[in-house]
Amino acid sequence: MTENYRHKILIVDDALDNIKILVDLLRHEYITFFARNGKKAIQLAREIRPDIILLDIVMPEMDGFEVCRRLKKEKALADIPVIFISARNQVGDETMGLDLGAVDYITKPVSPPILKARIRNHLKLSSAIKELKMLYSMALDASPLTGLPGNNSIARHIESLLARREKICVVYTDIDNFKAYNDKYGFAKGDEVIRFNSFILQSSLKSNGVDDFFIGHIGGDDFVITVPIDKIEGVIETIICTFEEGITRFYNDEDLKQEAIVSRDRSGKEQSFPLMTLSMAGVDMTSPRFEKYIQVNDACSECKKKAKAADGSIFVMDRREKICSTH
Repeated sequence: MTENYRHKILIVDDALDNIKILVDLLRHEYITFFARNGKKAIQLAREIRPDIILLDIVMPEMDGFEVCRRLKKEKALADIPVIFISARNQVGDETMGLDLGAVDYITKPVSPPILKARIRNHLKLSSAIKELKMLYSMALDASPLTGLPGNNSIARHIESLLARREKICVVYTDIDNFKAYNDKYGFAKGDEVIRFNSFILQSSLKSNGVDDFFIGHIGGDDFVITVPIDKIEGVIETIICTFEEGITRFYNDEDLKQEAIVSRDRSGKEQSFPLMTLSMAGVDMTSPRFEKYIQVNDACSECKKKAKAADGSIFVMDRREKICSTH
């Protein structure tokens, strides 16, 4: 989550005066939404995915307990922290609220400093739990070769970027002529090249000042990275230069001298494959064209076809001119 991200708080209360007090108290630090009944609260929660919900108990038609019960039954909403804020101060009410899955119970009248402190603490705890779940999921999904997140984690990460509309570029990378190298030098050497490429991607991001980055391993020689849009040119140039400088150490002297691998197909016809280079394709995640992961994936695939059709290492941005090339 970026430093500029403002958490969303949904306030649920049938009394406008109570809503106004909470909105005035929280609007400078958070993005606030409100609902005056349970049905609207659940609808809004589905639409905006708040980071925390402040929920009154006594409301007409559907009370706060029932709202909480229904929220916790929906998989997409179950992890949203709920804090009950109510004038009811009986032990039984507080127990019921916590048993339903609420993280806290605050009685009215509310102390502003205490409410703010509890919201901050529960947001931090919620964020830490999400991070742990993500790390656990990524560990289960990780590539055994590189230890990087696999396809399921990649899809979830890109979906989260789309939801936040962050100024991020998603880049798919592919090694040109990798199969020819694998066929001649063997799978063990091919695995070394894949791990080398993984290292290049990570080090290039770090050396360009990108600390909060994501790298996923789709499989084989295909990777995905996320890069802030304002850093993309520097990162791509570093990746290409470092890869082409370092990849030569994986070849023998004869292939380096020819700058190619020469082999014969099944019919005995001689074929020549240039040294390995990189084809990369990127999409701007702020574009309104992209709403789902599959759309991002399709756009990157189309751009990668254009990159693969050219010689040498190249990066093609969706609907833009190429940023850099070695040829």
